[in-house]
Amino acid sequence: MTPAPRARFAASMRKVAPYLVPLALTGLAWPLLSPSPAVGDNFQFWLAGHMVATGHSPYDRAAWEAATGYGSTPGGVAANTVPLNLLITHAVWLYPPQTAFLFVPFGLLPFEAGVPLLHVFVLATALVGVSVAAAAVGLTGARLAMFLALATVSQPFVISVRNGHPIGIIVLGAALAYVGVRDRRAFTFAAGVVLLSLKPQLVIPFGIGLLVWLAIHRRWRAIAIAAVAVIAVMLPPELLNPFPFADIVSAAGDRIRADLSTTAALARDLGDGVLLAAALTATAAIACAIAVRWSRPEARPRVLFAASLLLSLVLLPYSHDYDLLLCLPAGAAALAIGAGARRASITVLVSIAIFLVPWLLFYAWPLLGQGDRRYLGGPLGGVPLIFTYLLALVAWSSRGETAPATGASSAAAIATS
Repeated sequence: MTPAPRARFAASMRKVAPYLVPLALTGLAWPLLSPSPAVGDNFQFWLAGHMVATGHSPYDRAAWEAATGYGSTPGGVAANTVPLNLLITHAVWLYPPQTAFLFVPFGLLPFEAGVPLLHVFVLATALVGVSVAAAAVGLTGARLAMFLALATVSQPFVISVRNGHPIGIIVLGAALAYVGVRDRRAFTFAAGVVLLSLKPQLVIPFGIGLLVWLAIHRRWRAIAIAAVAVIAVMLPPELLNPFPFADIVSAAGDRIRADLSTTAALARDLGDGVLLAAALTATAAIACAIAVRWSRPEARPRVLFAASLLLSLVLLPYSHDYDLLLCLPAGAAALAIGAGARRASITVLVSIAIFLVPWLLFYAWPLLGQGDRRYLGGPLGGVPLIFTYLLALVAWSSRGETAPATGASSAAAIATS
């Protein structure tokens, strides 16, 4: 092999190397990531796609009631939690019409094949979403490999994949939208917004922030292209299966009372209510403001990206444990902007925040001997809060330090490829 091909081969291997250990870890953890039978979301997303493929509406309660006839474990491959959801609220499918259409390719298959393939899709999108977000905030080489290794064994990643929830699509959409704004790539931004439209309620503050930023900088072309793309994706499904706004609104109270992993749920489990929730939200907002204010100028866009995703979770009145995958870009950003003499300490803190803290909060009630509590996930509402404090601490402690190499160009290339 001549020197030039050897150099190209070595460069390719350097790009691939950070992903090898995370891929190996996901392979080893596959029995944990893919339980048998699969948990409920696998079946429900397959079922939504199947309804559309067979000419039914995912907003038709009767269609979901008929789904109870599949049995408790359809085909022995997935748990059927439709009866539980029907007990909670009459609005079973909360997503925009285009989301169900995304799963039509799986819904066209028998559930014995469609559910396992959908679960592979969930894993792939989680890996891609987290990897693109990490590259977008500037992680490369050994630090990228370390972050991805931590991420793939973290509670947000394991639970989102295990539960069969494709939240990785939203992480990918957020990363693409950020890269599109940062690098003035209107079509990349539009692609990100289209992906975010699959679960828009999860990223409202993030979306508003992007829109305000673009308007302030008079980036009307990017706004127009994104608007056209979203309308093109949303309009045909909306015409076929109109979104039942009235039913969703009427069911909102039941959904919020039944949920697990929000700031309000954390306040409830700590023995207080609205005042404590407001205080916790205020501390998170202050921490995000400190992080943005004290971050180095070159790091500020990355911090703003991560902070706005965290605030989206902090402010959300309804979220699940799998939604916490949106916290991982903040961990990547904290690792990327950490600099100077405190860099080793920052790496330890970020590692604890990504891996140890979410798992401890996930098992908080069982560890305290209260595993029979109805609301087991309330402590997880603290995870986004902790990440806001971490981001503020890292930005403040790294102020004035020499910026570490970020590999911004390669990050942009990976994020837009």
